Amino acid sequence: MKNKNQIHPSAIVHESAIIGENNYIGPYCLIGPNVTIGSGNRFEAYVSIGTPGEHRDYFRAEPGMVSIGDNNIVREFVTINGGTTTATTLGSDIVILRGSHVGHDAEICSKTTMSCNVLIGGHSIISMGANLGLGAVVHQHRVIGAFSMVGMNSAVTKNVPPFVIAFGSPCNPQKINRVGLLRNGIQEDDLVYFERWYFKLQGLYDNLIPLEHSYTTHIEEYEKKKNHLLEILRHS
Repeated sequence: MKNKNQIHPSAIVHESAIIGENNYIGPYCLIGPNVTIGSGNRFEAYVSIGTPGEHRDYFRAEPGMVSIGDNNIVREFVTINGGTTTATTLGSDIVILRGSHVGHDAEICSKTTMSCNVLIGGHSIISMGANLGLGAVVHQHRVIGAFSMVGMNSAVTKNVPPFVIAFGSPCNPQKINRVGLLRNGIQEDDLVYFERWYFKLQGLYDNLIPLEHSYTTHIEEYEKKKNHLLEILRHS
């Protein structure tokens, strides 16, 4: 394992952790026992991965599982807790900046960005390409939709639909995330479909209408994730 990765001598990597190739694990990082990490990731100093979930029933329990993909950038003092009932999962090509926290059983999908001091509550789902601004806080059991943008210092107490810019305390959708969509491959001529869809919602976000574009699959995925988290709440 160590021959294929750059691991600082002060880092603590549990012997049962599974790590791919070409990872950088910086000074004083902690990698727990039930952690699986892919390849090409960079973990800067003092990153903690796979400690017990911050939940009253699990403080003294064996740390739960964490699964991390490839080519992620995780900056200093980030904490990623192990799962409780499921694994905490991170996809690939994610950027997590200094001081952020990923709670137990959370799912952080690929190509997301978490700026400094972002806090993700347990069992939350951050969908593909979402961008969370400085100091945003996401309540547990919430879904952040694909290619959305959450503004800095926002308190996310309700689910955030795909494709929107949302901000405030409490956080509410304000408009379509045009820049984010363009950065993720949407053609400028296609933005009209997203604008038309948002206008038809008329501020009602509980049951999203389909989008006249192939990206409607992200709406279907968002609704499935909402229902999944509702089932977890019903049985908790």
